[in-house]
Amino acid sequence: MLTRPFLYIVWGNVMNQNTIDPEDDNGSPPDRYLISIRPARPDEADRIHSLVISSMQMYCKNAGITNDKLDVNSETADDVRAAIMSVPFFVAVNAKGVLVGSVRLLHKKIASFGIPALAGKLSLGPDEYVSYFSRFAVSEDQQGLGIGSLLYNAAKIKARELTNTYILLHTALSNPVMISFYEKRGFVLLSEDTSRGYPRGLLGKKL
Repeated sequence: MLTRPFLYIVWGNVMNQNTIDPEDDNGSPPDRYLISIRPARPDEADRIHSLVISSMQMYCKNAGITNDKLDVNSETADDVRAAIMSVPFFVAVNAKGVLVGSVRLLHKKIASFGIPALAGKLSLGPDEYVSYFSRFAVSEDQQGLGIGSLLYNAAKIKARELTNTYILLHTALSNPVMISFYEKRGFVLLSEDTSRGYPRGLLGKKL
């Protein structure tokens, strides 16, 4: 039985169906399931900041770690605003204009990760760059609907436009939800450490 809502990605003039839903009377998905993926705006910094903080609280709960373990707690709305103006930054917005997800893509030198073996694992030089998937957040009541996949796809497309050959990210190894999400998309564990007080993995995927 078809039970999950349609999610549409609206990006420029492109609209694609992404998940499944029972049709309404005229065969079209209800407007409330319309999701737009677009670049974030500076005036949305406060809302994005609140979204990221609440999403990270759920992340910590799923990982079995305390909130103080994450550096996101020191980030301010002004920091978010600065990031919007300096790096690729995407948001997911529903038909009512409510922000329901966000992610940013950083351009990081391999040497900046502080892992001597990393360059060799990626067959790249230490001064070469990779894309770094960061501050991935989806509203708790909207998780499981495919919004995270839309945000990830937008970031992946942008990483390819930047001609980066890899996309990397960090996540708690004790968070089965996120580990499953990334493994399904081809990410593999490159390194792990406990320097922040919990098992944290650096995952990567070749683009």
